[in-house]
Amino acid sequence: MQYRIMHKNAVIALADDERITEIIVSALCPACFVIGMPLSRWLDDRMVDIHRSHSRRLFKALRMRSNADISELIAVGHGVSITDNWWIQRDDENLDYQTLKQYNEELADIALFGASESQKNDLSGYRELGTVGSFEKAWRFLNRKWYMYKQGSTRELISEYYAYLFLKTMGVCVAEYQIQRTISDTTGLESVCIITEDFSDNAAFDFEPFCNYFSDREEPAYILERLPESQHQSYVMMLFYDALLFNGDRHNQNVGFLRSSETGEILGLAPYFDYNLSLAATGIPRIDAEKGNVFTRDFLENAVCCRILKEHMPDRDQIQQAISKATAGTKESFPNEPFRYRLFEEYILQTYDYFADHI
Repeated sequence: MQYRIMHKNAVIALADDERITEIIVSALCPACFVIGMPLSRWLDDRMVDIHRSHSRRLFKALRMRSNADISELIAVGHGVSITDNWWIQRDDENLDYQTLKQYNEELADIALFGASESQKNDLSGYRELGTVGSFEKAWRFLNRKWYMYKQGSTRELISEYYAYLFLKTMGVCVAEYQIQRTISDTTGLESVCIITEDFSDNAAFDFEPFCNYFSDREEPAYILERLPESQHQSYVMMLFYDALLFNGDRHNQNVGFLRSSETGEILGLAPYFDYNLSLAATGIPRIDAEKGNVFTRDFLENAVCCRILKEHMPDRDQIQQAISKATAGTKESFPNEPFRYRLFEEYILQTYDYFADHI
């Protein structure tokens, strides 16, 4: 099978079932593209996690095999993602890109909840196959904007929302989050989701994750050696806040660049996002007063990280103010949860003080 890899309506590369065979518009290609690169390397990183229980139901609704091969994945999903303009079609197809990105509420319901109250059985539009990540999630199009809806445990929802409010108060460039509660007309049961506004502004920019640049190499020393110097500060401060928020899930798919959708130029790091495995989501956040923890150790062992933090470390009063606002805002959104926010408050301040003492 022969394929055309597209950016919006332009052909930017050619491929067969196994590899990239020709680069046509290098500036608009994903950063990982070279002739001979396995096509699966690119597609695997923009494909729904088949281990998600609801993704299996999504596959069934789309009449796909759970072990679908690359040709089937392309035939159904076309490699479409909401936060960029890349996609793929067979050489004998002439598909309309905007039609492939039209909102399908029924498929979004299945991807998010495992079922839909709609009985339309409409399979057109965005198939949710490009909605990556291990949590049950889906994109919804509301008021002319895309929003990522994500489920999670109460601990995960509280942790992510607290992290967002803390970062927002600190003036950090972070994706916008809110908590949404809905009650099913059919069952009467409440569902709680954390939702994120699409920071690519409906693909006005192309979000490209670090995995396209650095594969699975996530060590700060490796990345900083290859990262444009203009992006060092944003990246290092992200690692600093990851340490303050006990966020151990900063892999190369949930950090990346925003690129111009016209020229392909890197404009800067994307807003920070994905904190559902921070703070108390995976346990109790702890730091040793003398030894620190894995976050502080890795950070302080890197000279570039130390230099940048020393130049840009916020005041302790700012940290305390952000803690107070995050606690108040999260309590307001989860009024019936007797969560002990002191766990967050003490950990963040202790980690900040550890950095201040060792930087």
